[in-house]
Amino acid sequence: MTELKEGQIRLGEHSDYGTITLLFQDQSGGLEIRQEQGFVSARPIEGTILVNIGDLLQRWTNDKLVSTRHRVVIPKEELRRQTARQSVVLFVRPDNDVVIECLDGSGHYPPITALDYLNQRLNATYR
Repeated sequence: MTELKEGQIRLGEHSDYGTITLLFQDQSGGLEIRQEQGFVSARPIEGTILVNIGDLLQRWTNDKLVSTRHRVVIPKEELRRQTARQSVVLFVRPDNDVVIECLDGSGHYPPITALDYLNQRLNATYR
């Protein structure tokens, strides 16, 4: 078994492509949210669902709601570090043919279908 070191990255920094993400996580921890001063721990609270804003919702709201940059690291505590992280994630996004345009009518972002937006993001990520 590979030794896990405190602070080692389990999942690199990213934001989610869709509108919202619902995260059901266990108590092992490791999720960190980027804020202006750096990353802060998003400690799990038993019985709660973490809701992240995705990139598409940021676009739809003309940046009024900002997507959540986050990552998963190996926790500091020895017991949590040796425990497998268990989580269930639901990525919410509109139907493929929905046209996404700024809700305030500003036109800051050009209209695009949800499918075309997803394809653009996937192509940029996996070139």
